[in-house]
Amino acid sequence: MIKVSSSKRLERTDVLIVFAEEPASKDVKPLHKWDALTGDLSRKLAAALEKENFRGKVGQTFVWHAGDAKTERVIVAGLGKAAARNVDLTVRGAGAAAKKAKEIGATKVVAALPPAGKMGEDRNAQAVAEGLILGAYEFNAYRQPKESKAYDAAEILGAPEKAVKLAETYARATIYARDLINTPAGDCAPRHLAEAAKKLAGPNVKVTVWGKKEIEAKGMGGLIGIGKGSDEPYHFIMLKYEGKKGSKKVAIVGKGITFDSGGLCIKPADGMGTMKCDMSGAAAVLATFAALPELKPDCTVYGYIPAAENMTGGSAVKTGDVLRTASGRTIEVNNTDAEGRVVLADAITIAREDKPDEMIDLATLTGAVVVALGDQVAGMFTNDDTLAAGLDAASKRAGERLWRMPIVQEYRDLLKSDIADIKNSGGRWAGAIQGALFLQEWAGDQPWAHLDIAGPAWTDRGLSFCPPGGTGFGVRTLLEYITAQGK
Repeated sequence: MIKVSSSKRLERTDVLIVFAEEPASKDVKPLHKWDALTGDLSRKLAAALEKENFRGKVGQTFVWHAGDAKTERVIVAGLGKAAARNVDLTVRGAGAAAKKAKEIGATKVVAALPPAGKMGEDRNAQAVAEGLILGAYEFNAYRQPKESKAYDAAEILGAPEKAVKLAETYARATIYARDLINTPAGDCAPRHLAEAAKKLAGPNVKVTVWGKKEIEAKGMGGLIGIGKGSDEPYHFIMLKYEGKKGSKKVAIVGKGITFDSGGLCIKPADGMGTMKCDMSGAAAVLATFAALPELKPDCTVYGYIPAAENMTGGSAVKTGDVLRTASGRTIEVNNTDAEGRVVLADAITIAREDKPDEMIDLATLTGAVVVALGDQVAGMFTNDDTLAAGLDAASKRAGERLWRMPIVQEYRDLLKSDIADIKNSGGRWAGAIQGALFLQEWAGDQPWAHLDIAGPAWTDRGLSFCPPGGTGFGVRTLLEYITAQGK
């Protein structure tokens, strides 16, 4: 992770990053204000951009060889239209600039802040800093080390130090999640998630890990049923951050299927290739707890992770089997590839025993939500309008995209079982809503939100602020939401 700091003036640098906004009309030049450049350099750069037909679109970059005494090269990064600019687009623009700086072998990088617009100075600076850190991220744990003179730190001219520090905390947590998700499933089994959780224990964070004995004693038949087809033992992970006495209690639950073969309803080969990412919800929960001691929110936070592999061993759950969960409710498993909701049923039951004021689960739950919203937006399902509004606002502050989806009660009939309380899949139609309806059976009247992150948790082609692989989606939204409680 590169380090970001604030500086007051531009000294000698290899690369200076500046930003330009997209004009409202094709007949208008891109909008820019480059205080870091002298008037002569600014005019020359503007002419070069016009010649290259640079329009300032989000993620668009242009490298200009300035040959100036203070900067050898300038990277111009697009931020999109000024009227639409927000944290999300600023992170993406800064991320694209960071990627380009890495690509051209920059040895020292300084960024000039764009106009803050409606975001305010602190939020603008934080977004730029997060984009610079996240855009420079690489996962190199399995590559031979190479000598590199590329930059490992960046300065931002005039950035408030508090905003830069907060950006580093958020970005570090996001990278923590990315590293977990990108680790191959053979090296990130349920026991590895348990080991990672134990390392987070500290003065304000308590960690408890249940193994087979404790899980069986609690009657967690959903987790047992899904996990028993693997040679890797299943675990249940619980974390608690102790906030102020009498403060609000927030529970976060993360799906921890460390590899999903589909079980006996096995996935095709091309659908299984990225299934190490099926624990992205768990990674987001662990990453959140990694940051909480530094952020020191007022509220108390509970975390729950049902960790298992969904495999095809001789003892794997069979289509038509009935599992009895910790709540006593039974599930007919008519699709072993709809396993996430089954383990989450037990996790939500245990979470409710701690009587949280509200609960948020994150899960790569359905392909249906990707069909509906694509790979850039998570679906939010909730039974509580206040919680929905809070998460929506937090996601906007974080620059992550949520869209509230309906919970259509009439579709509950699709999940009726002839032999159990409920079945885990009702067919193709409204698949994402079915998943939410299933989980609501265990959430009940508890204020609860389900974030189906199956789309944005992983990127095949890469994003301007993330290479191909795990994105760490949801971490910054959770941190924004949790730190806002009690204010």
